[in-house]
Amino acid sequence: MRGERRQRYTWWQRLRAGMYGRAPLLLESLLALALIALVVLVDAGYFLSTRNAGNLGQALLDTISLLTLNPAVRPGPDDSFGAALVVFNLLFSVLFVQSVLNSARALFTRRPEEARQLGRAAALRDHVIVCGLGRIGMRVVTRLVEAGYQAVVVERNWGAEFVPSALEMRVPVVAGDARDAATLRRAGLRRACAVIAGIDGDLVNVEIALAARAERPNMRVILRAFSEDFDRGLERGFGRDTAFSASALAAPSFAAATVTREIEHVLPLDGELLGVARVSLRPADATPTGLRALEARYDVRFAPEPPRAGHATVMGRLPSLEALRLAGATLDAAHAQPTPFQPGAQHDTVIVCGLGKVGYRVVGLLHTLRSRPRIVVLYHERDEDEPFLRRVRGLDGVEVRRGDARDGETLRDAGLDRAFAVAALTSDDLTNVQIGLEARRQRADLHVVLRVFSDTLAERLVDLFGIHTAYSVSDLASPTLAAAAVLGGVGHAFFAADRLYAMDELAARAGDRLSGRSVEAIRGETGAVVIGLRRAGGPLLVLPPTDTLIMPGDAVTLAARLDALTRLRSNSTS
Repeated sequence: MRGERRQRYTWWQRLRAGMYGRAPLLLESLLALALIALVVLVDAGYFLSTRNAGNLGQALLDTISLLTLNPAVRPGPDDSFGAALVVFNLLFSVLFVQSVLNSARALFTRRPEEARQLGRAAALRDHVIVCGLGRIGMRVVTRLVEAGYQAVVVERNWGAEFVPSALEMRVPVVAGDARDAATLRRAGLRRACAVIAGIDGDLVNVEIALAARAERPNMRVILRAFSEDFDRGLERGFGRDTAFSASALAAPSFAAATVTREIEHVLPLDGELLGVARVSLRPADATPTGLRALEARYDVRFAPEPPRAGHATVMGRLPSLEALRLAGATLDAAHAQPTPFQPGAQHDTVIVCGLGKVGYRVVGLLHTLRSRPRIVVLYHERDEDEPFLRRVRGLDGVEVRRGDARDGETLRDAGLDRAFAVAALTSDDLTNVQIGLEARRQRADLHVVLRVFSDTLAERLVDLFGIHTAYSVSDLASPTLAAAAVLGGVGHAFFAADRLYAMDELAARAGDRLSGRSVEAIRGETGAVVIGLRRAGGPLLVLPPTDTLIMPGDAVTLAARLDALTRLRSNSTS
């Protein structure tokens, strides 16, 4: 179940947004009210001194009559001041009514859409400014809204593809160049918690970050980086976990999807891939006792939130999650796959098609697996000069072939009969779909993993290629960018059950909420799952036993919701 995809506003924020840009009208109205109060005082004073001595009530009635141009109220023939007052009231009444009508017309007339967006942006505080509404930017905005956080978009092109989608979600879209400090100020830079520079260009993103830091030196900035070397250089300048490559964030999930099924996300943990999956549970297994039994049996960890509608989020090593799936914990008959997809005697090969920024990383990750499959790489001749090709050729046991993976004969020559998975990871959606269709035509039982750019296409291909085998890079990368903006210091994050989870490492200190407690107690008391433990500088223990006690000085790796990590960080530094 997806979260509510509409940004929410308090009544005060709605009022402030509605009044944005209408301050002159408000001042004009207040001035008119002040003038009418002055006129009432003058009229009442006149009537008290001439015809209603001591009778304030009657004087006020006569004043109202005079303001409404009642002919019954007339000055005497020798009262020149009274005659002038009548003329003044006549002119003032006409001008006042005209002013009220003009103010009401301006106040209730629908403003241009761009002005309304500026009003909404001006009403927000502690929001995230997302610069660039491409595929990455749109997915980040969606994740933030679904998780209950607020965002403002800065987009230079008001007619961009995803602007209507953002407006439908009630996310303010500020038109302008995000490199311009004035544009960032209109987006609420002085009140925002972070700026995400997600434009399709490294230098533009740097300019955005510098503009934001020039206005607010301590502003949290998150940059999307295309170059791996540039990524490392940016972090030296802007701080740790501030620059992210979408390809690097997505590659672990693609690699894991080739050797198991129903993986939603992957957390790289000291050279090991820790999978995140959403499973359906039998009623008996959905109880606390049942969940603890499954954890002990399969060496996995369930998220602290209780299962909803028989579904729960689980984390574990890829073989453990595959064993849990094969044991029948997943009850979705439409997508259940009893066949294991791991290297074996008959099927021992993964064919990776495409050597772009995602493909070469997937090959590298598969090469590090403990149960490493036979890896065959198919690349098109246009990729021959790519630096990624040279890196992959340097890996022992990786076979590299040139050819068009859309051709059945090329796939057969690459060892399709021995393959248990084909990963189509080129930079073109149509090419990847064609590779997947041809591979499935050759072998109907083949596991196919597709990289697609369109999130909609990824969702529609689920039924064709099996559950969670079509992934969008933007969808896989967006949780980390969103969590890094909200919390800061986040290297990896994922979205599950309408919540943002992030991975963090904290050092246990005497007297804090970690030290002296067991792994299970930490989950119950703080909502954080201990997924890694390093003691005395030794090797990382992945998924330590739930009865393990945390000692002062331990480095504890946690996976938790952002609010839980915020509390733990605060306790750790207090």
